[in-house]
Amino acid sequence: MDVLLRERRMALTRGQRGGSMYAVFVEVNAGAGPNDQARQNIEGNAVPMARDAGARAGYWLSAAGGRGVAVVCFDSEEAARRAADQLKVGEAPPGGAPGVTFRTVEVREVLASL
Repeated sequence: MDVLLRERRMALTRGQRGGSMYAVFVEVNAGAGPNDQARQNIEGNAVPMARDAGARAGYWLSAAGGRGVAVVCFDSEEAARRAADQLKVGEAPPGGAPGVTFRTVEVREVLASL
């Protein structure tokens, strides 16, 4: 029952905001550093940047196979695109660990959430 209520609230909120949510999908070439170091860089740099850009939710996954992934959700496509425009493929993230560079930066519509 709680899941249904949460989903209904999210749908109502999206409707009040005027449409779908959009996400910035990011892949990085992850360095060889431990997850603790990555966590510090993410919490100290990526999370505040996303929050300042108006993100509603964000998920940064631990690196595997030399690849890190993040999904950061925004209220509108425009907000997601503004945030994505700050991230350049081939460049290092602001405050990122040595050897970490953006591999993929894409804006996608969120089709469903739970």
